[in-house]
Amino acid sequence: MTAVTDQAAFRTAFAGVPGFVYRNWLTLTLLSVLWFVASVPLVTIGPATLGMYAAIQDLRSDQNRIDRARVFTVLRERGIASLLFSGLPVVFAVVAGTYGLTAIQQQSLLGEAIALLAAYIALYLALALIPTYVALARGADPVDAFRYGIGWLVSHPTPALSMGLLSVLLLLLTALLTVGFVLLFAGFAFSLQVAVVETVDSKTADSPVQERFAAL
Repeated sequence: MTAVTDQAAFRTAFAGVPGFVYRNWLTLTLLSVLWFVASVPLVTIGPATLGMYAAIQDLRSDQNRIDRARVFTVLRERGIASLLFSGLPVVFAVVAGTYGLTAIQQQSLLGEAIALLAAYIALYLALALIPTYVALARGADPVDAFRYGIGWLVSHPTPALSMGLLSVLLLLLTALLTVGFVLLFAGFAFSLQVAVVETVDSKTADSPVQERFAAL
């Protein structure tokens, strides 16, 4: 597999997102609002995001409808894991911020190095959690899903970074609209993320999602 293949798969996924959002705009808007409400306590962002991923996967399937029983089953069985996973990048981000401030105040090179390392790990984990949640939403075991997420990021760094940058851009654009963030962000960003992970897997030489989790 080459970077060109990754880029081609990413372009295919990206090109399909506007049509998917257009066909399901009302459902995605409602899901975005539900995600925002469920995420207000902050600690529930992980389970809320997992539920969104599962619902979007259903909309992307041949049936093109949300199987609420499946979504609730995923949340019941994998919700705690998603909550714990969502805290990992936060922990390292806090470490980065703490050591960064200390390093500035004390002009400590060691503190700066620790802050940079922690920030890198936080970013790495945040990107790895996207394919991890895709796998969790498919019903994968939490440990297997996390390994899959790390492996996917290692194998596909270019689409992972592009996906992350676009998600941040969507966050900034919708945040400027205030209400637009509530109505649009989760639907657009998570549709993009699920599409990229599944399309890259299905169109590259790695084991595709449908084969890796066919037995689930």
